[in-house]
Amino acid sequence: MPTKVTADGLAQLKKGIKDGGIGNLYVFYGPESYLKEYYLQEVIKLLVDDTFRMFNLEVFEGKALTPELLSNAIEGCPAMAERKVVVVKDFDLYKPPAGMQEALPMLLTDLPEYICLIFYYDILELKQDKRLKIHTLLSKNACFVEFSERSERELIDWVRRRFRALGKGIDDETCSYFLFLCGHSMTQLITETEKAAAFSTLEYITQYHIDSVCTRVLDAVIFDLTDAIADRSFSKAISIFEDLIAQKNDEIQIFSSIMRHLQRLYAAKLASQAHNGERILLEISGTRSSYYARKLIGAARGLSLGWLRKAILSAAETDAALKSSSADKQKLVEFMLLNMATGFEG
Repeated sequence: MPTKVTADGLAQLKKGIKDGGIGNLYVFYGPESYLKEYYLQEVIKLLVDDTFRMFNLEVFEGKALTPELLSNAIEGCPAMAERKVVVVKDFDLYKPPAGMQEALPMLLTDLPEYICLIFYYDILELKQDKRLKIHTLLSKNACFVEFSERSERELIDWVRRRFRALGKGIDDETCSYFLFLCGHSMTQLITETEKAAAFSTLEYITQYHIDSVCTRVLDAVIFDLTDAIADRSFSKAISIFEDLIAQKNDEIQIFSSIMRHLQRLYAAKLASQAHNGERILLEISGTRSSYYARKLIGAARGLSLGWLRKAILSAAETDAALKSSSADKQKLVEFMLLNMATGFEG
């Protein structure tokens, strides 16, 4: 059936799954991989019977897609079923290969009612360009379903349900800590909940269980590193930095996280001095985690504006050096950390 386009693509998709009213053209995109894959499988489960799966489900990689392949997939009628699903992964709709530029609009304009065609952005990022004709066509005919990161409240409720299914309880504050430490990727959180639940011999999860077995995301580790610098513990900061390098983290990625964290600390200091609340800090720092915001405010209280300004200036100088110099990147970052540690102003 033709896709009825609405502003809230995810709500429309959920309704279509619930009512059996799946349309025929979708664009799945966004950073939340778990939900993206979950709803793809829900559509497939609804429309494709396992007995005839090999006939009624076709999956293509975008790089290998040709007009002939897509045309044959669309025009091929379903076998012993009313619908068939065609999934195209990581195909750039806005910058298609030369051979697809002319064929694509024609193929998408008049899709058969039996087709459910899903353009699925996994590794590739969707970059919409409203100036192009293909965007006008897609806006009229496709349901854009964005899978964005869930809010902290949504994730807390979801994580608590997952722990409950594993026979464990967890309170909101501990759950917030869990999200701070392990990040907001639902795919990663599934693994971490299973690890914590398996480790705990109690009926509930504590920070001890999380600290013992869960893998910290980079932002959480950077918090420890900058805390060490603020405490003038250069040796501890370098040890953390070297551990990150040993774990195959890129020096530029680590440095970027340090610089972003310093900027957030500076924002937290200014927000605190202006008596602004946590909500304002969440907005200006670009984080969704209230736990993280509270930790920022707490850490910023122990730092002077002078030290923070000096630290950010040092980071800016290091950034320029990393971009323009052929010097050892690891040594440049280490020198910056040393400057910060020895320049602490109490």
